[in-house]
Amino acid sequence: MQEIVISLVADVARNFLPDRPADLYFGLKRITILVSVKRPLNICAVIYNFLTATPMALLESFKQTTPPGSIVNGPPTPPLTTNAKFSRRVATILGVFKGCKNGYPPSVPWTVYKLNSGEYEDLQRRLKNDVELWGYVDDRVRYDYDPIGSKLIIRMTTTLHDTFASELVTEIKKRCESLAKNQVETRPFIDKISSVSGAIHFEEDGKKFKHVPDIRFHHKDAAWPGVVIEVSYSQKRKSLIDLAENYLLASDGGIRVMVGIDLEYKKSKEASISIWRLKTSPGHDGQPEGEVIQELDNELFRDAEGNPILSSSGLELPLDNFAVQALSNGLPDCSVIVGPETLCTLLAEAEKWNDKSTLLQGVKPARIKRKYRQRTPDEQLTMSDEEKVIEEERRMRRKTEKADKSYGEEGLSAEASSQEAI
Repeated sequence: MQEIVISLVADVARNFLPDRPADLYFGLKRITILVSVKRPLNICAVIYNFLTATPMALLESFKQTTPPGSIVNGPPTPPLTTNAKFSRRVATILGVFKGCKNGYPPSVPWTVYKLNSGEYEDLQRRLKNDVELWGYVDDRVRYDYDPIGSKLIIRMTTTLHDTFASELVTEIKKRCESLAKNQVETRPFIDKISSVSGAIHFEEDGKKFKHVPDIRFHHKDAAWPGVVIEVSYSQKRKSLIDLAENYLLASDGGIRVMVGIDLEYKKSKEASISIWRLKTSPGHDGQPEGEVIQELDNELFRDAEGNPILSSSGLELPLDNFAVQALSNGLPDCSVIVGPETLCTLLAEAEKWNDKSTLLQGVKPARIKRKYRQRTPDEQLTMSDEEKVIEEERRMRRKTEKADKSYGEEGLSAEASSQEAI
């Protein structure tokens, strides 16, 4: 009689040979089952039944099966490295989210983590299972997921970043209002444009993802915002082209333009602007093809000393860019323009507020004697389900690492004895 040990740890995904142990994957649970085979020729059929069974049917069969009274030693199970790597990525990001919730956010404002689509789906599932953490992350943490680049980005904004973005939104609204007064035929269109916050959700080849832009202007009758603006810094700068492609292509050109405003606050006072738009051309099958082109490449509007560069065009947004062409047809040829001097003024004000919030500058009240109320000690913290899973994963990893050391030697002798048993 030949006996084969099969380990189930995640979705079924491992090939095997009749005379070697078979590794099947099932979630994060490791289940060892014993299959007795009287005729070696039927071994493939036995394993096939396990491979094709549904996960729930497998679990139910495990619950109803009485374990055998004895176990014949077989080859040690090889270490499971791929699943450990999968879980570590998800666990790392969950740990970062928990750190944000507990007041320990990432030290840089733009942090990128490698994460494939399957891992992203698992991350979403685990987040939703932790209602408290999910509520915090959904409401307070800004993060993007890019399935094409297989990466998740956590955005931690700064006073400089947020203040500049807020002031720029106010300025663009002023320019829109001025345009509506001077060219009354634009009024109906402009009145339907709003500055909106929050995530934009996309779908590409069945994969759902999202981005949370710094600024977006959305026409009430359009499915997509027409204008998206990202305020960047050194860590974020190299991701702008990826963001532009995702915004413009995944919306089929519904997002007409993406603007990147790059701030170099610590190293110098240089600031620049970049602009991406979608270019379409007839496809071979008759369907239009689109590609993203960069129309403006890091044009400086402020020099290293903080002075405006008057030769710069600043930020110029044609009015018809604020919505798809079907909604902007018939508009006069006009643009919303924020010149380099105004951009520099907004940025200088944001820098002042950033310094003030960091150094606590300004008039302060007289010191008081601070009497805090007596606070009851928090209830003893217990391990959440997620932490239990991670701890179990660590335990299994230690166990498999220990097995890995002896696998090379013991595996050969065990396989030899199995062959003799046949």
